[in-house]
Parts: sequence; C-alpha cells; structure tokens
Amino acid sequence: MTDLTQSGTTDLTIQDGQTNFTQAQATALQHMGVRGATQADAQVFFHVCKRTGLDPFAKQIYMIERQGKQTIQTGIDGFRLIADRTTRSTRETLGYEDTQWCGPDGQWRDVWLSEDPPAAARVVVRRGGERFPGIALFSEYAARKRNGDLTQMWKDRPAGQLAKCAEALALRRAFPQDLSGLYTSDEMQQADNVRGSSPVGSAQNAQPAPSAASPVEHQGHPPAAGGGTDSAEDAPVKEPPREDPVEARMREAWNDVDQLRKLHKWMSSAHPDDARLAMIRQRGIELTQTQPDDDGVVDAEVVEEPQQAESLPIETEETAA
Repeated sequence: MTDLTQSGTTDLTIQDGQTNFTQAQATALQHMGVRGATQADAQVFFHVCKRTGLDPFAKQIYMIERQGKQTIQTGIDGFRLIADRTTRSTRETLGYEDTQWCGPDGQWRDVWLSEDPPAAARVVVRRGGERFPGIALFSEYAARKRNGDLTQMWKDRPAGQLAKCAEALALRRAFPQDLSGLYTSDEMQQADNVRGSSPVGSAQNAQPAPSAASPVEHQGHPPAAGGGTDSAEDAPVKEPPREDPVEARMREAWNDVDQLRKLHKWMSSAHPDDARLAMIRQRGIELTQTQPDDDGVVDAEVVEEPQQAESLPIETEETAA
C-alpha cells in the first residue's frame, strides 16, 4: 500500500493548518483556467474554499472571470453538501417540500409538463423546523446567447434549470453563514446575457454597443452630442464609427464554443500578441465548465497550456517563507 493510499492526500490537498495556496496548487489552478486573478482575488478564493470545505481541484468550486471581475461559484451539489455537513454538525434536521412550478396563469404545479418554459419555480428548504422558501423567475435567470436565443441547456430543460436556481436561493436563506456570497453556476449563467454592452468590451474599455431599441443609430446617424434635441437637418453629418473587427467577432462567438475555436485560431495567426486571446481561452473554459452538457470537452485550440506570464499572482507558502 502506497503512502498516497494510506494518507488519502496529494500535493493538491488543502491541509487543515494551511493559510494560502501552495506553489503546486497555484500551478494546478492556472492549468484549470484561473487567469487574471489578483493576489487579493486568490486570497479570497482560498478563504472561501477553506470556509466551505469545497475542493477546487475536484471542481466542486470555481473562480471564474465575468465582466472583468472574479466570481466564486459552485454547483447545486456543492450547496447541498454544505447544507448537509452543517446540519450534521449542529444536529439539526434538513428537508425539502415538493418543488413547484408556476405558469403565466399564476397557478403552482407539482410537475411541469408544458413545452413552454415555466414562469417561476419555488423550492422550500426546512432547517430545524423553519421554512426558507426560494422563488426564481425564468425572466431573471434564463441564460441566452448573443442572438437572444436560449442556451442549449435552458432550452432543453428549463424547468430543471429554474428549479436549481430556486433551490440555491432557498439554501442561501437557510444557511446564510455558510453560503453568503457564494452562487451556483446555474444562477450566474444569466450574468453573460447582453444588457446593452458586450461582456468583452472591457478588454479595451470599449464604449457600450448600441442597443437594439435605437434604430437611428443602426441607420448610421448617431444621436447629437450631449443628448440634445437638434433635428437631423441641423446635426452635422458624421461617418459612423467603424467597429473593431476583433470585438465584433468576439461578440458573435461569445456563447458558442465552436465559434470561439475558430476565432482563437484566427487570432493566433492574425493577432498573436492581442491580450484578448486570454479572454477567449478563459471563455472557452467557462462555457465547458458551467455548461458541460452543451459543448463537452474543451478544445485545445481554445484552451491552450497557460504561459508563464499568465500564472496566478499568488504569494504561496513556499515563496513567502
């Protein structure tokens, strides 16, 4: 029997007395796609891993960049694990009431049979005899592609996806000390929905893209400076700004792994020094981690071996000594 079998630990195991990521752990996180994280981001992530007891190397918890900010998230199984572990330690009871779904008619049902998505889902968690309901609205949580269509997972199983969001809300209410500030990947998928600007625009501090509700801008006539009410005849004629071709292609490919793969191949050849290559790789990782049923395995053309310059800025226990 090997030492590994006897101890049940590896170089990636977070030990009880550990206060920071080790060099081996930092390297592993880098290979798993954690990029762009500051020292403070890494310290917060380590703290949450220790507090929740979730293992980032078993993919129970992730740190993913969204809209230029690092977010910490897990799956609904991670929430269930924390809730079960907490109630066992406090000797409380933990249970659920039947999940329900509601349509536009306002009637709650124990099973959703319609081909149309439900309008809402409700989950009630019982902890120690108290009820903690969570209600999730489809309009607030459904993840969509750039063209406005639902992502494959939300299209194929909208009732199940919405129920997981409602369960996460209920569990967070029931266990605020353990789950505060932590969100599931199902809840966070909607964060990439288009809201008047491109999620990749922060790469170059780009201005928000024109909204679909601005037909004048789409006709090549930008509004008068300062939001004035001058007529089109009085306003000076200006050449509409030309969109960055890289930015345009990133926006089109942002929710499609196949398109990201093609974009990454083109960028590597035409713009090998562009910093947005890292964003494309990170997005490829994020899509396959948060929506594995849609896309499967990360393609090597999208997710490359990270370069040394992209390593986590972590002051590990070895380097701090």
